[in-house]
Parts: sequence; C-alpha cells; structure tokens
Amino acid sequence: MAEISPDALVPRATGPVASVFLMTPPAGGRTAVLKVYPQPLDRRTYNGIEVEQAKLAGLRCAPSILRIESLDDLPDGRTGLRMEFCPQALPDLVANGPLPISDVIVLGQILSSVLAEAHDAGLVHGGVTPANILERPNGQPALADFGLVLRLRFPRDLMGDAAYTAPEVLRDGELSEQADVYGLGAVLYLALTGGPPFPTRTGESPDDVVLRVLREPPPAVSGRDVPPALSALLQRMMAKDPDLRPEAAAVVGEFESLLAGTAAGAEDDLDFDDFRDELAAGRSVPIATVSPKPKPRQAKPIVARKSWRPSKTLLIGAGAALALVAVVPVMLQPGDDDTTTEPPPTISTPSASVTPTPVPKQGIRLNAPQDKGTSVVLNWTFPRKLTYYVFVAEQGSKQPQPTYKGPGTSLTVQVSAGLKYCFEVQGTDGVEFFISQPLGIRGATCTRS
Repeated sequence: MAEISPDALVPRATGPVASVFLMTPPAGGRTAVLKVYPQPLDRRTYNGIEVEQAKLAGLRCAPSILRIESLDDLPDGRTGLRMEFCPQALPDLVANGPLPISDVIVLGQILSSVLAEAHDAGLVHGGVTPANILERPNGQPALADFGLVLRLRFPRDLMGDAAYTAPEVLRDGELSEQADVYGLGAVLYLALTGGPPFPTRTGESPDDVVLRVLREPPPAVSGRDVPPALSALLQRMMAKDPDLRPEAAAVVGEFESLLAGTAAGAEDDLDFDDFRDELAAGRSVPIATVSPKPKPRQAKPIVARKSWRPSKTLLIGAGAALALVAVVPVMLQPGDDDTTTEPPPTISTPSASVTPTPVPKQGIRLNAPQDKGTSVVLNWTFPRKLTYYVFVAEQGSKQPQPTYKGPGTSLTVQVSAGLKYCFEVQGTDGVEFFISQPLGIRGATCTRS
C-alpha cells in the first residue's frame, strides 16, 4: 500500500457509498481515479479484494474490465482503490439520446461476454448499473466495480438504482448471476431508448418505482431500426422470475447472431446514415410508461462513433519477417471510420540477387474464420510448402499485427469479445510471394488494395 497525500486529490463525484477523486499525475504520468470508502478496510475485506482481482486478471476478457490497480492509504486511515480514469459513463453517452443500434449490439456482446466468463469462473458482479459502464480514453467500453466483497462490506441503498435492479435483489438482497443478467438487460434498455425501463412518473415516490419493478414487465421497445430479436432478448433478460432469464453465455450467442444480422444489412444501413438520429429518436415504448417523453434530437448527419467500431483502413504488410521480399502493402477495411495509415517503407535485403518488389499472387486459400467468442480458428491451404505469415487487424488498432510465422496451416488466435477483426495469410517460398483473400468476423468488411 502507498500513502496518498490529500493535496494530490481533486474531488470528482460522491456516490451512495464512496467518494471519487482524480489523482494529479506526476510529470509525464496519466490521470488516475481514487475511489475512497468511508472506513478503513479490514484484513478479511482486503484479502477478499485481492482474490477477486486475481481471478479477474486471469480472465481472457480482462481488457473489458476496469480492475483495481492498487489499494492506497490516506492519512486519516481510509483506504482508496486506485483505478484507470475513464472520462465517460453510459449516462453521459446517452445524455442527448439513444445510441445507434450497432453500438447497442456491440456493447451487449462485449458486456455479456464479460459476465459469461466471470460467471464461469465463479465471480458475480453484483451491481450492473449505467454508472458502472465506462468508456476508456481509447473509446472501448469497460465494466467497473466488479465483485461482491466490497458490496457486502459497504451495503448501498438500492433505491437510487431501483430501475436497473432485479426484483429479487430489491426484495431480499440476493446477488446472483441471474441478477447480473437482469442488470445488463436494464442497462442496454437505457442505451437503446435513452431512458430506464422503469422511469419515475410524475408524482411518483421511489417506493412506487420499486413496486413497478416488482410487479410490471418492462415495456417493449419499438422502432423501425430496432431488430425485434433485440427487443425480445431484453424482455427475457429482465424477466421477473430469475429462472426464466437466459444465462450470460446464452446472451452472448444471441448478440453474436444480432451482430451477424447487422452485418448482413450493413449495405442497406448506409442508405439511411443521414437519418440515423431520427431513427433513434423514433424508438418508443408505451407512452403510459414514460413521463416526460424524451425530446428528439435535431436531425443531422451522424458521424459513427469511433469507440465501438473498427477503423476504416488498416495496413498490413509482410514486415521485416519476410527477409527475401520487399513489403507489399495490403489494405484491410473493417469499418467506416476515416482513419488511414501510411504504407510502410520497402524493406531492402542484403542479397544482390533479390529482384524488385514482386507482385503478390492470389493462391493461398483461407477458409472462413471460426469465431469462438474469445478465440478464432484459422485454417488455410496451398498446393506446396511455404513459410506463412498471419496478420490480424483488430478494431481500434492502428496497425495490424503479425501473429504467426511458420510452415503450419492452422492457427488459433485469441481475440477480444465484441471487437471486429480481419485476417490475412501471406506466404513465400523465397522466390514468389503469395497472399490470401482477407476475411473478417463480426461484420468486418476486409478488402485489399
């Protein structure tokens, strides 16, 4: 534990249990957040946090979780949890209206994958609410405040988040995997509509909202841009009976299907980009459940959020590994951002017999990538032996990465849930240079130039 000087703390927010401060970074450092609880942590709580954080760090989806970096002491004896600073939470992102459908689906796929893997490891989040859905500085979403240790040590008043809290939690405080699924459904409802599934009506008290959460089904969402399957999935996730809710792993599969459907309709979606604000504003729920009705945003062309979409162009080249040939640029185009990268310089070789840059020949057959959620299985064929190089372009990355060099014709690549990817196999026999057609997953459109 490090001791933190109060002079280094800048108040940011006060929650129902803890206070949040920004920590002044040292020269060249990055801003961090310190979440300070009202009392010191006892040894049992401290040890429990360490166990939870170690398990979270071992998950393949750990990059989508905001974990605790350290436990620090304040001079007054209180303990602070140091974490990465994320500039926005979901309520900030929907302040001007619902998110685009594609972003809601990607967000659901990422968060359900996190919950599914955590549940499989015996971990329960215990409080999936909008304030815990953060956006990192690089634009990627992250799930914060994971775990039960601190929730049991510092119980919170559930009334403030009643609209996003499972009925059984409101009744008897039962924190479970099924309650996590309910919370995720309610959070995605906010992202989809811009409001909670059980908004406070005029003249209602918090107790009235709780009664509706306990008794009434959440209203279905309609709108010509809302896939019926998405609305139906949220209804099942927020079922009153915990046994009727799908497991997180099943939710992942449904969002993967929705992603595939979104990709299939991507060409049509492009025709409606100028009206996406109007589509979002037109999503509706039964009027009797909403008061006041959200104000529609002004119709204007939408610039796709860079946060949960791939870059438009990602450059792939053979790189220094191809010692006998110069780099041949290959362009992957997994999305609709306007970011481009410059081609790498040609790599010269010491051999005087090497001819100028050869033209790559199509010939390596890359089979359709098999998406396993957190891994992708690649298989390819070629009539004769080559040395192969596999390149992976990940959504949000500036440069594709070489992930394999060798004579093999299959590879399992670890990927992050919810992100789009493009894959390409290159190969050489030392004289000629061959290349595959780039292929993508999760709706990525991959082309080469």
